[in-house]
Amino acid sequence: MNATEMLADLKNNISLYASFDASPNADIARGDGQVSLQAEVARHDPTGGRFGGALVFSARDYGWAEDECTFASRDNFPYQQHAAFDGTVSLWLKGDPDVDLSPEYPVDPFHVSRHAADASYYVDLTRPNDWRYGSPRKLRFGFYNDSPAQDMFQEGRLIVIGDLNWNDGAWHHIVATWENSNSGELDGRAAVYIDGRLRGWMDGYKHHFAWDADQVTIGLGQRYVGAIDEFLILDRALTAEQVAALHALEQPLARIVK
Repeated sequence: MNATEMLADLKNNISLYASFDASPNADIARGDGQVSLQAEVARHDPTGGRFGGALVFSARDYGWAEDECTFASRDNFPYQQHAAFDGTVSLWLKGDPDVDLSPEYPVDPFHVSRHAADASYYVDLTRPNDWRYGSPRKLRFGFYNDSPAQDMFQEGRLIVIGDLNWNDGAWHHIVATWENSNSGELDGRAAVYIDGRLRGWMDGYKHHFAWDADQVTIGLGQRYVGAIDEFLILDRALTAEQVAALHALEQPLARIVK
């Protein structure tokens, strides 16, 4: 199977996919594919993407409202209430985190949660001079269990990656995968790939949470400055070979899977 066939085979695994080429709304969605944008900090640029359009954010000082760009989570995120599930989040980013972003905030290019430290999945960029991670900013993939205390030191897992070197004006590809989420057993697996390369992973953790899917949203660009393109959520964990093929793709995924 060649790379194109490998990616076309993912069509039935897409929960949500937004190329952002023609509009900010999803090309493919199991749930509601309409996006909500706060016009003062998020807009669709029809020519600003890797191939066509992209979403562009100027939310440096937007604060904690976390509604810059949201999709409904019901059916668009592969959550299973009473069963284990797998998944992948993939998106492309363009910007200079160390120059453009506010030093006052962690910044979440992707986030779906009840709270950051309570039943959450997120990809974020840490503050500069963070007391835990120092500088420059690091990228984290976080996934938390139910945690009524909403304490960042309880019930959470983090994969932390440094040496991003994203001040080059280029697009960069982030893929986060997980297996056996919500199993309640010590069988969780997660991995993070940047620009097609495996950069961090975790095995053998327990994950369990309960959502009301109508009370959480899929968020993009929280406190972010820069562009986001080719946003994809799958109900399966991509292999390293599939991640490499997706990274090397020289056309929108929409041309292959639609």
